[in-house]
Amino acid sequence: MEKKEIERDKNVVLYEFVFDEKEVSSFEDVVTARLNRSMTVPGFRKGKVPKTIFKMRLGEEFNGYVLDEAADKILEKMEKEKLFISPIMKDYEFKDGNLIVKIEVHEKPRVSFEDFSKIEVEKVKEDSVIEKYVEKRLEELREKHALVEPKDGEAEHGDLVRVKMKVSLGDKVLDEKEYEYILKEDDDRPFVKEIVGKKKGDVVKFSREFKDKKYDYEVEILQVYSRTLMDISDELARTVSNEFETLEQLKEHLTKEGKEIYDVEMKENLREQVLEKLPEVTNLDISDKTLDYFVERAILRMKEKGEYEKAIKEHEGDEKKLKEDLRGIFLRDFKRSLAIEKISEDENIKVTEEELEKEAELLAPFWGISKERAKAIVKSKEDIREDLEWAILKKKVADFLLEKVKIVEIEPKSSEEEGDKE
Repeated sequence: MEKKEIERDKNVVLYEFVFDEKEVSSFEDVVTARLNRSMTVPGFRKGKVPKTIFKMRLGEEFNGYVLDEAADKILEKMEKEKLFISPIMKDYEFKDGNLIVKIEVHEKPRVSFEDFSKIEVEKVKEDSVIEKYVEKRLEELREKHALVEPKDGEAEHGDLVRVKMKVSLGDKVLDEKEYEYILKEDDDRPFVKEIVGKKKGDVVKFSREFKDKKYDYEVEILQVYSRTLMDISDELARTVSNEFETLEQLKEHLTKEGKEIYDVEMKENLREQVLEKLPEVTNLDISDKTLDYFVERAILRMKEKGEYEKAIKEHEGDEKKLKEDLRGIFLRDFKRSLAIEKISEDENIKVTEEELEKEAELLAPFWGISKERAKAIVKSKEDIREDLEWAILKKKVADFLLEKVKIVEIEPKSSEEEGDKE
């Protein structure tokens, strides 16, 4: 078999494989032996049909079987090469006893980087975040340890109300339970709004429609309680736990708690930011043919799942715009994933067996199994192992990059800004 590169476009190469007459004959012999095991031809003993008879009777079908044998040899040869997608047969020809096959190969695109220091990520100032955390937790503790007393008057915002709620659909009762609610001004739930102004013993009835069905609600006020919030003081600290004698001790505890949460969450946030911005400094030597291949497959999957019409509508009925968006998404994703691979290779960043086991132990409670069972699954299930390995590798590459990029400290967003963002 002779292999020759006849055309290249970045990572896409068109190869010509030439099998000489002797190789083609050996493929024909293999095909003939297989056909003799599965076919009978009138006038010939089973297993003794000559090659020429099969070629004459089957014609192009016989050549197709020969081509399959040649394709297997090509795939065998290409197996060790780093390919992005499986080789695609573009053309073939039987000529003068030879077989000429043209194969399009999409190699893994070459990756290069600009200066990592061009990446800028934002880190919310630690002191500001922890200060807000302590304030929030103190308010939560005030709420939790509020002094509660029954009252005979109307329910007001800030009161605690115990109710019995019955939900019906027609004559069928769907739910009947007791609940407790703190009536807050910003709580828009209809049954909370209906309770304000009502007293013990009152019954509130209302209806709501959902998916063309009318649900009837009956809420009986069992008891209204006034709530008195404690001052943020030493007394609050002592009420929270006998560990604390003073408010300062409680604040120190909450500050430590807040810092632990901040360190974990901010680290994860920085990792996400740096990996999201990694494509901006990544150059990918990728052919339009490769991107087109993935775009066309994505369009086909959309059509199969019945999602195509919706996607087209979102792109003003223009398939060209949809394809451009998909190209951009694939390009960015390829840049990120191939960059992570390249950095891990260049910097010899690897995932150890110990790290995999540790991650499995952390995931065990979420999987609802024991730590030992989780570790066994990671060892035996190749797909789970690969997913876990990739997740750990991404973290390690992100941590490497965070040593190279520019980290800018910013003030935390106000609740109003967060609301606008939502």
